[in-house]
Amino acid sequence: MSSSRSMTSMRNLNIPIYCHCNMQCSIYTYYKANNRGRKFYRCPRNKSEDDCRFFRWFDERNGLSEDMKHITSANAAEVLSNHTVSLTTEFLQIKMLLVILILLLVVVLNLISKCCNCK
Repeated sequence: MSSSRSMTSMRNLNIPIYCHCNMQCSIYTYYKANNRGRKFYRCPRNKSEDDCRFFRWFDERNGLSEDMKHITSANAAEVLSNHTVSLTTEFLQIKMLLVILILLLVVVLNLISKCCNCK
């Protein structure tokens, strides 16, 4: 039972929570009454005119899909673009290595043929 709680806590620390303003929430600690010491997320614009009033207890998360609502199609397109650039770079590096390998093979075969002609 305690291991499932620690796994949940580790997951909570690794995945940022976003409020309705699409801003990353901070973790705060409650210091009053029955919930003293309990951690919670809230909108970083708390107590300002722009506060979206987002609040969630740290230990009562609704799951990954709720937390990932902040990802927009623009973010997804940017991630895809970055992966495409990375793959293109890797592909060019592989092509360069193949060219070098072929040149090395030609040189080795040329040396072998010269050695065979010397006899």
